[in-house]
Amino acid sequence: MNTTTIILANGLFPTHAIPLRAMHEAARIVCCDGAANRLVDYSEFSPVAIVGDGDSLSEGARERWPAIRVTSTCQETNDLEKAFRHCIEKGWKDLVILGATGKREDHTLGNLSLLADFSREATVSMLTDECLITPVSKEVTLPSAPQQPVSFIACEPQLRLTVEGVHYPVRDLALTRWATATLNIATGAFIRVVPSGGTVLVFQAF
Repeated sequence: MNTTTIILANGLFPTHAIPLRAMHEAARIVCCDGAANRLVDYSEFSPVAIVGDGDSLSEGARERWPAIRVTSTCQETNDLEKAFRHCIEKGWKDLVILGATGKREDHTLGNLSLLADFSREATVSMLTDECLITPVSKEVTLPSAPQQPVSFIACEPQLRLTVEGVHYPVRDLALTRWATATLNIATGAFIRVVPSGGTVLVFQAF
């Protein structure tokens, strides 16, 4: 049984088959405030909660889902953090985030940076229309495909990284800049990622 909870943020709504399939197959969908507006036009999707301060929720969403709003007016966290915290409180810890990129670059970077924090409490990844993004803080083997584009971006400046199964060698490499370990290529069905000193975001293109 699929136990995945989708957190749908209010960035670009997914159009690629992979994130859309994830929505169809998920156990439940939790919407950030405003993201529910897009679901009003999709009868096949119905959130179990709409989390945020309610300022960007359309009248149509309010009328369709009057009883599932979870209101939080905290100004210290954004709606994605609020939705994540709601999932943790409910015991939903197998999480996939959609709609967290696009529209505004500052929101995209902020949402990406939250993945490292989220990964300390849950199994979490992010899907866009272009790639799967996985936060990794300890040795892990990830499924890949030959010739799949793959990049690695550190969340902490002291991080060092070793990766097996990629075309360009990454051996105890200090990721001093975001671009240091980007634009690599997987060579087989798996990549082995070994970070030291923090969390690295692994970007695997579709």
